[in-house]
Order: sequence, then structure tokens, then C-alpha cells
Amino acid sequence: GLSAMAADASWEVRRLVCQAIATMLSLRTEYLQPHFSAIAEFILNATADESEDVALEACEFWLTFASLEEDVCSPDMYGYVQQMLPRLVPVLLKGMVYSEEKREELMDANALDESNAADRVQDVAPIFHSSSAKRGGDESDDEGGDDPDDDNEWNVRKCSAATLDSLANMYGPEHILPPLFPLLQESLSHSDPWVREAGLLALGAVADGCEDAMAQHMGQLHPFMMAQLTDASSIPQLKMISAWTLSRYSTWAVGQVHNGQPDILGKMTEALMGRALDVNRKVQVAICSAFGVLVEAGGDLLTPYLEPVYRTFVQALNLYHTRSLVTLFDIMGSMADYLGPIIGEGQLPTIIVPQLQQFWHQMARNNPLDRTIMPLVECLASTALVMGPNYQPWAL
Repeated sequence: GLSAMAADASWEVRRLVCQAIATMLSLRTEYLQPHFSAIAEFILNATADESEDVALEACEFWLTFASLEEDVCSPDMYGYVQQMLPRLVPVLLKGMVYSEEKREELMDANALDESNAADRVQDVAPIFHSSSAKRGGDESDDEGGDDPDDDNEWNVRKCSAATLDSLANMYGPEHILPPLFPLLQESLSHSDPWVREAGLLALGAVADGCEDAMAQHMGQLHPFMMAQLTDASSIPQLKMISAWTLSRYSTWAVGQVHNGQPDILGKMTEALMGRALDVNRKVQVAICSAFGVLVEAGGDLLTPYLEPVYRTFVQALNLYHTRSLVTLFDIMGSMADYLGPIIGEGQLPTIIVPQLQQFWHQMARNNPLDRTIMPLVECLASTALVMGPNYQPWAL
């Protein structure tokens, strides 16, 4: 019955066919096993459908497949998708490139993000408070392969990236990288910044499943990402994705320190802090989140760079609006959690604490219901706790 409607002229019917198949794959996988090869071929074509709604539902099929338990996914199904990867991976990468319509929308949004107006309601995600012990990696890492867009809409781009992430973990680099790497080389060297942006998203998406295999290429790729981040002519979306992808390879960078490149974390910190005061608010959020992941990976290896970091964050207090401030306070709290008493040594307390308290008093006086006050107080709590006696001058 579904097969009879698979080529229907109505995109809505085709969308629902894909949705039904993905639902059966999730709940009753055994129903699809006898027909899996034909179903997979249909879904592959649908993933490239001209209708984004159809393509999204089809892409959900692959994401569902990659999340199947081993005892549910039969060897034949596993093997068939493995054979399809040279055809599937290019479709996923193409799905990560912003459409022309979306590009125009983003460019208009960039202009708003670079204005000095207050954040709009839709720009500020709901704030859920958690203990400082639970803060950090889970919130900073943007849910696996997903990119750092602040748009809450689930779309083909995000689903394609999450699917590539899941497939990389399922099949490993020996099956993912051969079809992906030539496409990465082509997209990362492309003159169109939006194509380069999609390539960087794909590079970040496979970081978890292919990090060891990618290590031999990072000598070239890491400086390239740094250049995309620091280039003044880069569009905001390119800066954001560069920061996110750099953070996805933080553990590689930490490994390089242990292998005799002690300055690599310093260069990453300098590049990120050089962008932390960007006028674009989404870039500000992406930078803070990326640095939070770097802190989690690097720990006390970042100690030599803390003074310029905190001086940059103090400047950011006077530049950022609500959403950026919430992210900044969360990352500063995470730094206290991961770095511990070291943030209370030397000149660091005098750089951080007076500015935070001044900001607190200013907010409480001008707008006691401001959304940034709770994250700020949580940040102060984490900071005071790890500074211990060195917090004494401001304790009263």
C-alpha cells in the first residue's frame, strides 16, 4: 500500500509515506527486513527530494536506522546501508548547505544581530537552571552532530548533520571517510562561503566517530578552521561553525600539547577571544560555547591564558545582551567548576569579581526581573566557592 503511493505527485503524500516507513523502522523493524533493499533505495531518492518536507522525513529514516540496537538491526540491513554509503553521504552533505531562501533570511537576521537593540523574545531560549556540577559538556556540545544554530526548527540541515554523526559512530572511519573526504576537500576549498560552511559542519559532525582517523589530516585542517574563524571577511555563519568544529576537535588539540606542541591551546584561545567581542550576537554565543568545551577538554592546561581570557570577558559584559550574557555567565561558572581554585590565584580575582558584582548591583537596581540575574548569581556562587579565602575582599 505504501509502495503504491511512493511516487505520488503530492509532496504531502510522499512525506507521509516516508514518515510511515520511518515509524515502522523504529517500532516494528522486522516488518521492513524482507523488503529493506527496495525501501532503502526509495528513501535514498526521497532524501534528495525537491520538497524539503519530504527530504526531512526521509532523512529521519537514516537517523532512526543509525540508532537501532544491534539485536534489532539485521546483518543484511547493516550491510546494505554500508554499501549505500558512497551514495548516501553526498546526499547528506548536500542537505547541509543552506538554501538560497534561507541564506537571504540569515543575512537579514545578521543585520539585526549586529544592531544595538535589545534581544527579541524569540532570540532568548528558555533558561533552565541546574547545579554547577551538572553544567558544562552536555550543554556546550550542541547535541552531537547538530550545528550551533540558535534556530529551534528541526530541518534537513540539522537532521543531515545528526545522521552523519550517528552513521560515523555506527560504521566508523573506514566506511565513512572514503566517500566523505573527497567531498570535504571540495567543499572546504570552495569559493562560496556557504558551501565551506556546510563542509565545516560535516567535519564537525564526524569528529566523535572518526577523530583518531582524522588526526593525520588535522595538521592542515586545524589552521584552516582557525583562519575561517579569524578572517574579518568571514560571514557570521562561517565564524560560528568554525568555532563549533574547532571545539569538536578539542581533545585532539589537548593531545598535541602532550605531543610537543604546547602553544596550540594558546593559539586557539587567542583566536576565540579575538572573536568573543564580535558584534554579531550569534557569534558571541558560539564563541563562548566553544571555549567552554575547550576548557572542559584542556583543564589546567589553559592556566597560562586565563588573564587575557577574563579581561576579554570583562569587556564582553559591556557589549553583550541577554542571550550572550546568559551563555557567558554559564561558561564562567563552568570554568570555575573545571579549573577550580586556580581561578582565584594572582590577579585573576581582582579582574573578575568586582566586575561581576558591579554588574549584579546594576542589574538589581535597574531591572530586578532581568533574565540574566539568576545565571549571574549561579556564576558568582561557583566562582566564590572555588576561590575560597581569596574571595574574602568582596565577601562582605
